[in-house]
Amino acid sequence: MPKNITSVTWSATGLPSALTINSATGVISGTPNVQPGDYTASVTVTTNYGTDTKPVTVRVGIPAAWLPQIDPNQIVNTIAGDVMTPYTVTGQNVTLGG
Repeated sequence: MPKNITSVTWSATGLPSALTINSATGVISGTPNVQPGDYTASVTVTTNYGTDTKPVTVRVGIPAAWLPQIDPNQIVNTIAGDVMTPYTVTGQNVTLGG
């Protein structure tokens, strides 16, 4: 490990919207304001000995509130031998375009 490191600065480009990097610590934080997916950022660290830049993948997951959920406790009634009345199963996040 090099001795006498007198300065360290972190920076990043290409982070998902609303994420930032702390220039003193290298901590990436914030609340991403993008669609779920993988985003590649370029992270750079600079010390008094030089600079290194590498790609870092930031994976933005799907919020639990976006997942489809069937409404519980639905009961479909029908009678054996009779044509069933059509019944629509309902839920949240199950409508196209919604």
